[in-house]
Amino acid sequence: MTSYFSLQTQTLWQLFLRSVKVTTPGLRDKIINNLVWAMLNIIVFTFVMPAVGVGANYGAFIAITMPASCAFFVAINSTYVLLTDVSNDGSNLQYELTLPIHQWVIFARYALENSYQALCSSVLILPIGKIMLWNHFSLDLIPCIKFYFLLLITSLFSGFFSIYIVSITKDMYSGLDNMWTRIIFPMWFLGGFQFSWYTLHTISPALSYIGLLNPLTYVLEGGRAALLNPADSLPYWNCICALVIFAMLFGWMGINNLKKRLDCL
Repeated sequence: MTSYFSLQTQTLWQLFLRSVKVTTPGLRDKIINNLVWAMLNIIVFTFVMPAVGVGANYGAFIAITMPASCAFFVAINSTYVLLTDVSNDGSNLQYELTLPIHQWVIFARYALENSYQALCSSVLILPIGKIMLWNHFSLDLIPCIKFYFLLLITSLFSGFFSIYIVSITKDMYSGLDNMWTRIIFPMWFLGGFQFSWYTLHTISPALSYIGLLNPLTYVLEGGRAALLNPADSLPYWNCICALVIFAMLFGWMGINNLKKRLDCL
């Protein structure tokens, strides 16, 4: 049993390394796109929104949520390749499924590939935000380590969640539009991109408790707990544990759904 699992994980690692070589050249554009989007948000919420009554330190609040938000969206956007194969019986996926390895390895490789792209394309956002805001928030060593550990866990969650999204999306056209409109954007907006969980709790306790079922609540709250006042956010390690559980849950559901959808033996 041990040797079997070792063989599967070694194969998964080699497939992942191959994916890294293939996807790395395209990361530059994703990094630039994320930086442009993050910088525009920071500029608007730091220098424009205070003029209409938003708090002066709101730019730092938004800057801290941007890396995790970008990582999540990059992972979801990276589903196009797998979704194309699943929808059209792509030859690449069909070939991989004939290899003498367990099918979960193939789908886990796609999840790790999406996680890798998510992490690499978002790591520069925080230091750029610091340069833009400078004294609005501190980047001490320990909070930064905690923040980037959360970003790693967020990227892993996003990668496995992207597999689940593929497994429930019918096609590349109406199904993809429905997925973004009905699942991804509501999760992001209600997960606390522009407000904290405690703010929502003061307005509507019932809605805030429902929000605890949203994985992005822990993604965004965890980042703020690492770099801003922890008392104003959900506990950091609770957010980490929740994201690990969500990653395992959605990864398990996504892989099983895909195996059924593709009639894997």
